[in-house]
Amino acid sequence: MHYLVIPDSFKGSMTAKTVAETIRERILKSDPTAVVTAFPAFDGGEGSAEYLTEIYRGKMVRVQATNATGRRVPSTFGMKDDAAFIAIADTSGLPSARIRNPFVTTTRGFGEQIAEAILRGAKRIVMGLGGSSTNDGGAGAAVALGAVFRDAAGEPFLPVGGTLEKIESVDVSDLKKRIAGVSFTALCDVTNPLTGENGCSFVYARQKGARTRKKRAELDEKMCNYAEKTAFLGVPSDTPGAGAAGGLGYFVRAFLSGELVSGADFFLGAIDFDRRVKEADVVISGEGKFDATSAQGKICGRIIGRARAAGKPTVVFCGAKENLPDPENTTVLPINDPTLPLSENLVRSRENLVRAADAWLSLRNT
Repeated sequence: MHYLVIPDSFKGSMTAKTVAETIRERILKSDPTAVVTAFPAFDGGEGSAEYLTEIYRGKMVRVQATNATGRRVPSTFGMKDDAAFIAIADTSGLPSARIRNPFVTTTRGFGEQIAEAILRGAKRIVMGLGGSSTNDGGAGAAVALGAVFRDAAGEPFLPVGGTLEKIESVDVSDLKKRIAGVSFTALCDVTNPLTGENGCSFVYARQKGARTRKKRAELDEKMCNYAEKTAFLGVPSDTPGAGAAGGLGYFVRAFLSGELVSGADFFLGAIDFDRRVKEADVVISGEGKFDATSAQGKICGRIIGRARAAGKPTVVFCGAKENLPDPENTTVLPINDPTLPLSENLVRSRENLVRAADAWLSLRNT
């Protein structure tokens, strides 16, 4: 029996790597003769730089960089030959943010990592945009790469989400020189524009700390000024994906002339999923909560769709499941103990996964 195991993370409890390794372990305990091909899945969020580096057999690089609140901290990104793999979640990720306040957080460290990768010879840079704690439109990253933002007095400054309205002029001449000859690809599975009701401030800033609509409207107003002052770069603020990661999608398109691609599809291409699925008897995936959004660009939904197209069944382990019918040719198995509160299930997530996987494998082997 050949199993293709590709789970996403269970946010708040298990990384994708932990889930993949746990399922692999249980399969081989149940059937030592089984063939198990396992990959931790990602779509551009936390862990994406590390996983890509592993897939391409590169090495992680350790450098100092600025975190979301301006402190210099250890950071990592990956390199393989002239390619670099960088994730915003490493320097300015939401899960690791000690302060959740999109008015003050910065993407400067992300730009510092890009600059360091270029210094080390990178000509192709792949960036994961998922899981940011920022809402600065990538202004901090632009500064790290040589852009100069000036206020009404002509003084240069580092814009953050709460000061974007102070921008009066922007000079990108040094930035353009620094990135010349480098191509940029950003992994992004959202289509939100930069500004407006569907933009980054209104849609995503709440989870980053802007609790009230008034605060989100204020952030959006500031972002509108940012879009206006950088309009000369030629990328409209309503460009699909511009609102990804607090406006980093806009930064990639406008400042770096990069492309935005589906993180899920990029990952599946990187592991040669379409070839591997033909060799598998069953595909196993997983995520924290399986609901109506799972099929809307999420990696788990993409895996189900491609496995179905190849005529292969899929099993999905999840923490919780919305009351919906299982997708065609798919079995969805919640692992949480319904008698326990969520907090307790999060603590016991690996234990719950072991129990659920063993139960499924026992039925399969009878």
